[in-house]
Amino acid sequence: MTDGERLKRMREQIEFAAADTVFFFAPYPAALTKLQQEKWQPVIDKINAAGCDFRSSTGFEVRPLSDRTKAFLEQRLNALSDEAFNAFCAVSGGCRSVILALHVLDGFLSADQAFDLAVLEETYQNRFWTADEEAAAARQNRRQAVIQAAGKLKG
Repeated sequence: MTDGERLKRMREQIEFAAADTVFFFAPYPAALTKLQQEKWQPVIDKINAAGCDFRSSTGFEVRPLSDRTKAFLEQRLNALSDEAFNAFCAVSGGCRSVILALHVLDGFLSADQAFDLAVLEETYQNRFWTADEEAAAARQNRRQAVIQAAGKLKG
């Protein structure tokens, strides 16, 4: 990958982080909101302790990232080899979360744990509604892709 391509993809990852899955808590039902707070807030708190200042929301407004957070993400992504960076992008895309991908990279979460957190709302809703077989198969394919990419990310 050329330096220009890598820089473009790195900027995309940083922009993607502003709309991270784990930042948007459902305003209702209360049980789902509580579950998201229990499962997602510790993930946010851990990345913030490492040098970021992300905040959760019950709205849909994407907040701009601070310069501090952008610099943190840029430093972390720049440190990756091309192969690891590509794997990181696959994990973050499959989980729809740069934050979960960072936690996989750092060994704080397994790929399975990260994926389960990424689909928390979907699996919660499946307890009450009939699960769509195609959606379940697609979710399983995404899980396998995340696991495979995480293996490359971890070397």
